[in-house]
Amino acid sequence: MLHIGEKMFWDEVKRHYDAGSAHQFLLHFNVNDLLYDDVYGYLPAVDYLMEQLNVLGCDLVLGYNTSQGIRLPNVGRWRNRQRMLQLIPPEKQEAEKQNERRRINSNVAFDEVQKDPFINIDPSPSKDLREKLNNLLGQGRTKIGFVINFLEQLVPNDPSLGNVARDESQLFFNQIQNWASDLNIRRHKHVILLVTHNTFDIHPNFTVNPEIPMIEIPFPDHAERLKFIEYLHDSSEDASQMRKTLGNNREREGLASETVGLNLFGIHDVVQQAESAQQRAGGEPLVTYRRESIKTFSHGVLELGETQRGPSDDGWYVMRTIRDIADGMKDQDLRRVPRGMLLLGPPGTSKAYAARVLAGEANMTLVQLRYANQVGEVTININENGNTYERNLNAGLSFIRGIAPTVVFMDEIEQASPHTVMNPDDHDQTFPRALVNAINDPSLHGSVIWVGASQRPDLIPPIFRRYGIFDTKLIMLPPTAGGRVAILRIFCQGQTSGNINFQALVGGSEMDGLTWRDLFLIVQRANNIARRGGRGTFTEGELRQALNDFIPDYSREMQIFMGLLALREANSRIMVPDGLLPEYQEFVEGNRIDKTSINKRLMELSDQLGLND
Repeated sequence: MLHIGEKMFWDEVKRHYDAGSAHQFLLHFNVNDLLYDDVYGYLPAVDYLMEQLNVLGCDLVLGYNTSQGIRLPNVGRWRNRQRMLQLIPPEKQEAEKQNERRRINSNVAFDEVQKDPFINIDPSPSKDLREKLNNLLGQGRTKIGFVINFLEQLVPNDPSLGNVARDESQLFFNQIQNWASDLNIRRHKHVILLVTHNTFDIHPNFTVNPEIPMIEIPFPDHAERLKFIEYLHDSSEDASQMRKTLGNNREREGLASETVGLNLFGIHDVVQQAESAQQRAGGEPLVTYRRESIKTFSHGVLELGETQRGPSDDGWYVMRTIRDIADGMKDQDLRRVPRGMLLLGPPGTSKAYAARVLAGEANMTLVQLRYANQVGEVTININENGNTYERNLNAGLSFIRGIAPTVVFMDEIEQASPHTVMNPDDHDQTFPRALVNAINDPSLHGSVIWVGASQRPDLIPPIFRRYGIFDTKLIMLPPTAGGRVAILRIFCQGQTSGNINFQALVGGSEMDGLTWRDLFLIVQRANNIARRGGRGTFTEGELRQALNDFIPDYSREMQIFMGLLALREANSRIMVPDGLLPEYQEFVEGNRIDKTSINKRLMELSDQLGLND
């Protein structure tokens, strides 16, 4: 599968066509967006494809789908659509470009071979339609460009289509496949474009056929988003609300950065909403729109995450690794950028925070991958074949490639299989194949960092142990006494009244095991106690009350068990906390970790916790 820039995808089609290596192409992903044509400006994707076929030298350009039937391009349609979208360029530019290109289908003699042969044909696949298309593609007097969009409606991912042809749908299915290897069509220089959003929705015969190159139309990158925003700005009048909404050069540049993950239609919607409200484009409305758009476009498989910068110093050991990766991304030194990394440790040890900081420091988009048992309200399965999650995952993975550079956070990776199993040997059969392929794809190195988090690394799927992918392992353990004091002080900033003795509160060994998340919840509850008393700040007494009332989610023994599982995975001392609680420190001496002794202790804890029953 080829993933290339928005404008470059057509160059790839043209390269194959000019070389005579293919005449039928499968275009997928961002196929319902606007694409920029040098003469007509921004066109809906299918109109754009038809116009490029015209530029390629096709004498007759046709479109087809099962809803509309055969569609002949309307040379005036682009004007109406641009007028509707308020995308009409200045009149001067339009006048200058009117005669730069021949009108589409202008050279066809309609009183001869192509005299409106499809006007009365039913849109559904039929013998009459099939024969007329075969005759059209079989003749060599007129070069044909043919676009089939909504391909999933014509050749769905339905196993029955592979059976012996018994009806017109199956015959049409076979015919489209045969066109790909028909050298007579190639000799006559005809071009056939098959268009679908999600390749999972079409019959797999089309995704594995070497005669049909698969070419992805990705989401627009930063330069293409900025170009579209400038186009909106330049197409409006000087004193218009649109120009006020889009702001100055710096603000438009910022808007282009903030709209990563939106296609051009999405950007247009955001700008129009801001224009209608007489506001600047951006801010919280954009964040909300972007979050919902990503969730909807990926069918709930992806959620947009918030990124943030880490502490300015390297007091937190995790920052050494994160900053090295961020510098590698900045310098494009991929030797310093892992394909994937693992964050291992008990719950509440800031694994999700580390992923947010990694994305923020490396200037990457952060998305969280949701698993089959977490996706429900926006799933789509048009074929009802029982593969809903896999279908939506396929769309989500295309989206990830489209918004790169991206950090993909996979929390609790032991649950990543559609049906969670406790036996690691069973994961090979249940782990989503599309996700395996994406994680294994070396071409994504430097554009996608897969970040898996786990509190039970003994249960993680085997792919997360493959050499060369997840070799970077950060061990996240509960903080020591000094760490707890520093964390609690940070969480309490601006929320307390009177002096707080943080050392007395959490500096003792009886508080060992409290995590970042525990301390955050304790502060939150102290704040609630104060508010119930009518005050906006809390005292040391109220903080102690919340601390004494707190009950951890896991027993101390279970937390130690999960912490030792993580420590056993360590392959670098600098990726382990500098300071360790006694139950972990006894296994670490200098740069050496005694994994044999860890295994013995884990067996003892397993018996104590009843995990071996």
